[in-house]
Amino acid sequence: MIKIFIPSIDFTGTNKLQLFVLTRPFYTAEGWRNDLKLKERWGIADTFHYTDSPDEASFMLLPLPVNYYVNSGQLKELKAYNLLCLENDIKGFGYISGDFGKAYPEFSQFTYFRMGGFKSQLSDKNHGFPVSLSDHFQKIYGLEEPIPRDKSATPSIGFCGHATDSTLKRGKELLKCVLENGKRFLQNPFRNDWEPLFASAFERWYLLQTLANARDLHCNFIFRKHYRGGVDNLTEQKRTTKEYYDNLMQSDYVLCVRGAGNFSVRLYETLLMGKIPIFVNTDCLLPLTDEVDWKQHVVWVEWEERHLITFKLLEFHKAISNEAFKEMQYKNRKLWKEILTVAHYMKKTGNAL
Repeated sequence: MIKIFIPSIDFTGTNKLQLFVLTRPFYTAEGWRNDLKLKERWGIADTFHYTDSPDEASFMLLPLPVNYYVNSGQLKELKAYNLLCLENDIKGFGYISGDFGKAYPEFSQFTYFRMGGFKSQLSDKNHGFPVSLSDHFQKIYGLEEPIPRDKSATPSIGFCGHATDSTLKRGKELLKCVLENGKRFLQNPFRNDWEPLFASAFERWYLLQTLANARDLHCNFIFRKHYRGGVDNLTEQKRTTKEYYDNLMQSDYVLCVRGAGNFSVRLYETLLMGKIPIFVNTDCLLPLTDEVDWKQHVVWVEWEERHLITFKLLEFHKAISNEAFKEMQYKNRKLWKEILTVAHYMKKTGNAL
């Protein structure tokens, strides 16, 4: 049995969606518990067992984001948890939330999981982590496995999202980066974790225009002027969500490039749907790189080679056979469904001890 210690928190004042997702299989309104049905819902084996005694634990999970402790003046709590791990000779695991790729204080016993951040700027104590998503493929279409599309002579490229050439929007996004770097400079002018200037909505628009201007592609693009279409009621949210996933469903490939943070939610949504991402790598910290060969699941385009995006896509599509094209769709859905999961992360963490 692998026992997990999770520090107690104020459950009455905490939104469960703020919790580190690896702790969620043990979360109840009354506190951390070992509930077999809850574990089964998350796909967690009952061999993983919550304990309130750190001296019998195999490892520790921080319940709240690392940046929450730091930003709320609770750095001493992190130091105390690290000491507790040292005293009990166990490892600790935490999660860094938010868009910006800021480095946070590190401790000898702790490893951090995060979606954002820049691989070249961060230490090896920072590991990539997938975006948590509901299975809209099953929810909307009632399917468990993809219906693979045959390879066509003209590949279909999908995109539905925030992309605009607005000068005002571009200026606002760049200003956010400047202000964030200003805060970091005041904290420590000699730091290494600077936020590169990046206007995500404009850069997406530019890449989409590059693809749209190609002759040998079928482009199925829906441009939004605001994040998630700017909708503010449930009816419109449902409509635009359905429109978004229909766009994925009707495409062979989907453009996936970072947003405000240096990660792409669309990457995981594309895998979820059993489609092939055109992944534009902006020094991303991808999950499970010791286990997953990401270049076997995407059309890989380095940011510095973005001007070659059409060439790289057409080269990939020309080279792949129809059977390999269909198999890749199955493998991408399987990657999301079986590997990029809470259950797999828990198992991998337990096996590494």
